[in-house]
Amino acid sequence: MQGLLHPYKYLMHSKSLLTAFLFIASTVFTFSQKIQLTANHSDAKFILLNDYDDSDKQELGTGTVEIKLEKDSKNRVKIVKPGYQSVIKEYNKDLKWDKEQRITLDTRQVDITAEPFDAEIYVDGRVIGTKAIFLYIAKDRFLTVEIKKPGFAPVSKVYYNQADKETPPFKEHFVLKDRQVRLEVTPADATVSANGTSVGRGNQDIKIPFGDCVTVTVTKEGFVNYEKVHCNKDGDPEPPVRDKVTLEDRLVKITTAPNDASIEIAGKRVGNGSYDLKVPKNACVEVRVSKDGFIRYIKNYCNQANMQEPPTADFLEMQVDEAYTSSVSSDLANVRITVPINPIHTPEDAWKILSGIVTGYFDILETVDFNTRYLTTSWQVQNFQSSIIRTRLVVSNGGNSNQEAYSVKLISQEAFLDGKNQVTVKDDEKFDDWARILKKYDGLIQEIQARLQN
Repeated sequence: MQGLLHPYKYLMHSKSLLTAFLFIASTVFTFSQKIQLTANHSDAKFILLNDYDDSDKQELGTGTVEIKLEKDSKNRVKIVKPGYQSVIKEYNKDLKWDKEQRITLDTRQVDITAEPFDAEIYVDGRVIGTKAIFLYIAKDRFLTVEIKKPGFAPVSKVYYNQADKETPPFKEHFVLKDRQVRLEVTPADATVSANGTSVGRGNQDIKIPFGDCVTVTVTKEGFVNYEKVHCNKDGDPEPPVRDKVTLEDRLVKITTAPNDASIEIAGKRVGNGSYDLKVPKNACVEVRVSKDGFIRYIKNYCNQANMQEPPTADFLEMQVDEAYTSSVSSDLANVRITVPINPIHTPEDAWKILSGIVTGYFDILETVDFNTRYLTTSWQVQNFQSSIIRTRLVVSNGGNSNQEAYSVKLISQEAFLDGKNQVTVKDDEKFDDWARILKKYDGLIQEIQARLQN
């Protein structure tokens, strides 16, 4: 019997082995893993996905969640936060995972949409799509987005995912509203300007902002300027995608007498004494020559099949202007002048003095109001061969609480006569301020100053 176990002891030993075996088996077959998922953003959301289509199955929580890994599941979890690219994690049940899992969302996401819907969306110079894309910007990187469509001015924006830069928006909607005209120019070295600002030589892309108009000018020495207005306003015809410009020219060498006379075209001064006039084909150009003391000279040059051809050279001799010889240059014309009243004069006395002076120069007073210290004369008109001169005086209260004063303005204006259209004193739009005063009114302002201040 030595070396053999006692029956009772043998039975107890067998029970211990069986218990141990059952414990181990139970541990193997019933073991399950639980892991804790923590995102780098406390408001990031965890979503359990369906195995068959990765659609959302169950929202697990935000910031930090604990999940139990299921045996018959892919255990796929999506971590989302607005403005960031979502991350999907899969936890295989058969693998051993650290209990704590950290998930980092650091790639920025911008939902880009564009109108018109067929506009192309470029990212760093490559076409990505049209209408809508998702833009993903890796950490510490940046991307340039550009929206393009023929006939529209492109728009672009740089998106950064850097700590010291502006945070990208969740969404960005681009609308191409500004138009763009591709201008094809002949000669190829002609200069192109938009609203008076040079944009380069030869073919150019001209931008027309939404709700605005742009004047396009093409110039080259020896050629007449080309000018065209493109508008981008509701109700107006759309600007063309392309526009061709061919410069046509005629040249007239103009000289004047006096030799320092001002030469104007379309209201703009272009030279003194001499000018190379360019006349467009099938058009006429009006030239105006002016100089103080001489009658303004107006002449039209036409470059049309049914009109006399422009001369190669033209000499324009001016005549003396009587309006000039009947007036004096004055810094007091068309300027408000404050005239303080000497305190020795009562308001009534000052008004009488002023009225007496004014009626000495003007026959008719149009408005007289002592209470408001307001006085205006009627227009006094004088006709000359080249122009009409009109003059009036306006007086108003120019003082303050400390001192009585009048504000005096002597208005002197000139309207040129073109020999075609009649001009009356009421045609305000035809009159311009004249930096001269007819001799009959010279000394009026000085007399008012002297009488009221002494």
